[in-house]
Amino acid sequence: MKKISFLLFLMTASIFFLSGCRDKDVLLTNQQVDYEEDVKPLIAEKTNPYKSRGSCNAIVKGSRCIDYVGSLWTEEQMKLNCQGDGTVFSLDACPYTEVGGCRATPGTITETIAWAYNYGGDPVDGENAIYAEKACNAIGAAEWAKPQF
Repeated sequence: MKKISFLLFLMTASIFFLSGCRDKDVLLTNQQVDYEEDVKPLIAEKTNPYKSRGSCNAIVKGSRCIDYVGSLWTEEQMKLNCQGDGTVFSLDACPYTEVGGCRATPGTITETIAWAYNYGGDPVDGENAIYAEKACNAIGAAEWAKPQF
């Protein structure tokens, strides 16, 4: 009697398991990811790594300007980030700076560059510029960027 119960259990488990595998295979074929269509647009390389989609200029108040580089950033999202006293949104890039800036999540769809300026409301120059660069490079997902000519 125990042998028959055990065999029935094995048969039921086998049928259940095999039907589960068949459904799983169908699910996998219906949910396949196409690299060219689904993935490549999200990770597409840019020919100019500093090409800005828009900027948030706070040089007057804080000697900073943020370039939104990644493809994730929409005009609406950038405008929302630029709300604040003395902050100006633009679809243009930040003005040129010789100081440099902190490039966060480089090469991704969320890339931004927070440029520092040696003029404006809180100038970053001399020793402060060195500390700003070191602080940026200490962040795992960021690197200090120098402006391109």
